[in-house]
Amino acid sequence: MKKVDVKSAEQELISKLIFNTITPRPIAWVTTLNENGTVNLAPFSFYNAITTKPPLIFISIGKRKDGSEKDTARNIRRTGEFAINVVTEKFIEQMIESGKDFPPEESEIEKLKIETSPSQIVSPPFIKDVPAALECKTKEILELGSTPMSVIIGEVVYIHYTEDSLSSQKGIIGRLGGKRYTIIEKEITPI
Repeated sequence: MKKVDVKSAEQELISKLIFNTITPRPIAWVTTLNENGTVNLAPFSFYNAITTKPPLIFISIGKRKDGSEKDTARNIRRTGEFAINVVTEKFIEQMIESGKDFPPEESEIEKLKIETSPSQIVSPPFIKDVPAALECKTKEILELGSTPMSVIIGEVVYIHYTEDSLSSQKGIIGRLGGKRYTIIEKEITPI
């Protein structure tokens, strides 16, 4: 087995090891609203649950190559609201496309012909036909790392879900290393 001392290793190798060993990562397909009320949609795979009491999640959002803030982080910082949509195989192509760099004034929802439903508490809508969507309000934003990354801690204030999502996660997409994804096809229940 190979070894690496993180203090002396090249950043590219460290990143590859993190991306390829912490897998599969859940994907937060996040809807936010820009200054004009246009719906922004983007996927983030540095995302997970923190606690259920209260229900807290985090999303880690990096900067653009030029160092500027991504639309999602800027919108969340401004409004304090967002919705997280669970991505299934049905939406994989649209999810990948929504991760491209669209201009801030252009809506990925409209461009990719994605239907939404109104949220109950937050302003950004959620994606119609996803198995679950979490309406969130910002609890805290941390700037971490040398890049830095915006680590957004959100409190889940409303949940939309299908009854099936409580018993099976089949069809949900996860992120692997590189530009690879996985689809949950097999679930194991210990005896």
